[in-house]
Amino acid sequence: MMLDDEQVLANTTSEESDLTWEKHDGDLETEMPPQRVLTYHTSRDIFQAHAALLDNVTVSLHTNPDAYRLIRAHLVTLERWHEQNTGWRIQRGSAFFRLERHLHGITPVYLDDKLKRARDFVCLSWLLWFAEKRYLAGGGRNQQFLLSQLADELQQQSKEVTGGPALDFRNQQDRYSMWRALDYLTRLGGLQTLEGEVKKWVEDAAQQESEVLYEFTPIAHSLIEALNEERVAAIADLLSRQSKQLLPSGVLPLMAQSIPPLIRAWRALLLGPVLLRYDDPEAFASLTQQAERVSDELARTFGWLLELNDDYACVVRGSSLSVGAGPALSLNGAYDHMILLLCTMFRQQVEQGEWLPDRYGCLHVSHWDIIPLFSELRQRYGSYWGATVKDSKAAELLEEVYWRMRQFGLLRGPDADGQILILPTAARYSVNYNQDLPENHPKHPQARNTKKQASTARLAFDWTAFENADSAKE
Repeated sequence: MMLDDEQVLANTTSEESDLTWEKHDGDLETEMPPQRVLTYHTSRDIFQAHAALLDNVTVSLHTNPDAYRLIRAHLVTLERWHEQNTGWRIQRGSAFFRLERHLHGITPVYLDDKLKRARDFVCLSWLLWFAEKRYLAGGGRNQQFLLSQLADELQQQSKEVTGGPALDFRNQQDRYSMWRALDYLTRLGGLQTLEGEVKKWVEDAAQQESEVLYEFTPIAHSLIEALNEERVAAIADLLSRQSKQLLPSGVLPLMAQSIPPLIRAWRALLLGPVLLRYDDPEAFASLTQQAERVSDELARTFGWLLELNDDYACVVRGSSLSVGAGPALSLNGAYDHMILLLCTMFRQQVEQGEWLPDRYGCLHVSHWDIIPLFSELRQRYGSYWGATVKDSKAAELLEEVYWRMRQFGLLRGPDADGQILILPTAARYSVNYNQDLPENHPKHPQARNTKKQASTARLAFDWTAFENADSAKE
């Protein structure tokens, strides 16, 4: 339904492009860091233990025994490394480990492929509140509860809190959000189903057989224990201000300014997807000054690489990227095609002099600037994207594209005034289809069982023009 295999996006980058917005002839070779050889070896077990802590909210003996044993065996080394480089603490329970990662800025942290919408997180927050309330009331059977008890209490409590519509589980969408929150906490190991099936409640809460018996585990309390009310309030204030008006460069909560700049850089790199000079010029400058040491430390500790450009830095993990490391653009989804093509349109606006980047490599545009670009893309390439996308409204598609681009670290906004900040990471991509649609091409092409032709060429990281684009396309 989605694509003909011969219509896969092809990368048409130019080898002459450099890592900045502007083109500097003859500078490419000097900007490429020399390859370095590690002088000593770190065991693969420690690589895996570090990655397990970063890629999982919790590492439980029951759900991931191999990773749990690796962390337990190297716990002292892991704790010492985070104490020196990130300031994060490793929580240790009777049968689980958890790395307490703390935000100090606005970062699109990826959590789960099912827990996505704002209402899902509202339900998860209330679920954790309910868990902590029962924890404080005492152990034992206080950790067991019925789904109907949970629903009734959360509906009542959410009515007493201002700031958003109260939960109403007569609404099936709210029941779906609570289902996703329950499922997420269950997969973390913080919740166990003792009896019943929640799906019946989601389909019809009034069913006689819709009752479910749950029990919280110590992992649920560990999620609450790590929360710092002052830190949460500071980030919430930033998010609220950002939704009303895009924040200028270098805005950090007051409590974050007391954190050493290099530690802020380490945190941003490990949380991903990118450390922007726009967000924290001081931390970025500190990273740039100590790039060689950080690069060696990253390779020695994790087996990963540091990519450092003029306006942003990120971690390159290679082909071993895990689900916990966050989303990645692919060539298999219609929305990813839209994102890649839209980034290409952004490049063209810069090449033509219509848009100019600021001194941090960012583009300041409005939602109204992007609407005609997206309409042009849809009119030209909509037949590649499948029937589901074709029947969707343009406003709904663009809203979904914005949401995904925020997750990928490609843009921010739109804010209340429709203003959007396109980040320099969007300059990485310039793509097109292998061939244009012929006039007699069917509107909804079916995939054929033929071998895909996808380019493996290196992506370009700048907004400069591609002189060889046309010849590459041919």
